[in-house]
Amino acid sequence: MNKSEVIQSIYHSMIEAAPDFIFSLIIFIGFWVLSKISYKVILRIATKSSPQKQQVISVLASFFKVSIMIVGIITALGSWGVNVSALVASVGLSGFALSFAMKDTLSNLLAGIIILLYQPFKMHQHITVGALQGIVTQVSLRFTHLEFEDKEILIPNSNLLTNSIIINHK
Repeated sequence: MNKSEVIQSIYHSMIEAAPDFIFSLIIFIGFWVLSKISYKVILRIATKSSPQKQQVISVLASFFKVSIMIVGIITALGSWGVNVSALVASVGLSGFALSFAMKDTLSNLLAGIIILLYQPFKMHQHITVGALQGIVTQVSLRFTHLEFEDKEILIPNSNLLTNSIIINHK
């Protein structure tokens, strides 16, 4: 096979693959647009919530956006003719390994979401958790910030779910 036959063979292969590629690109763009629209809609809904819940909704919106994009990429590759079963399995195993490695961080994150949604205590309320006590100054996704005697105490949110919380009404 000479050089011109190789080039012609590549050209014909590209022409045959073009419709599938264009269809896959349209699918990907559709999922991309869907992820952007859903993200903005969820954030617009979040603006009607309390500031603490806005933070949770923002994290969930980002997670939802990334999930839609991952499904879109896998769907586009599958419609292009790529065997995605191994890709789906590797994404699942990677997710499992990552979640196992980040167990404590994810535990604090999920505990923070639960605390922000259920609000067992309020801002500027005096609480005691185990041997620690103070006035709640901030609740983030990872830590709850207490202030006591001019010191800032950061309590991991997972500790607030596993230990008793005493709310001191003064």
